Amino acid sequence: MLRNMVFKLVIKPIVFLDAEETVDWYEKESTGLGKRFYNNFLKALEDIQFKPFTYAFITKSVRRHIIDKFPYKVYYIVTNDTIFILGVSHAKRSNAFVKRRLKLL
Repeated sequence: MLRNMVFKLVIKPIVFLDAEETVDWYEKESTGLGKRFYNNFLKALEDIQFKPFTYAFITKSVRRHIIDKFPYKVYYIVTNDTIFILGVSHAKRSNAFVKRRLKLL
């Protein structure tokens, strides 16, 4: 029954820095675009929390969710009843980003 439960979401503080940098960049590009990105980021976190097993693995333990309408991914790990959000990065960024973040766990 694991798939029907709601998982505890643990967001590493560095994730907020990732998101804030991206929001700032989009906001400079077009007023309101940063807010749209942030809302889609929050929606991605909600999707991950309620359907964590839906999204693809990029390593043996790390999954990724592509943020709707933006070329960004949210990386996370599911363990028992907890989801650890590791980071947010541009889709073109290498997966080495995730390996560095795993060292911070």
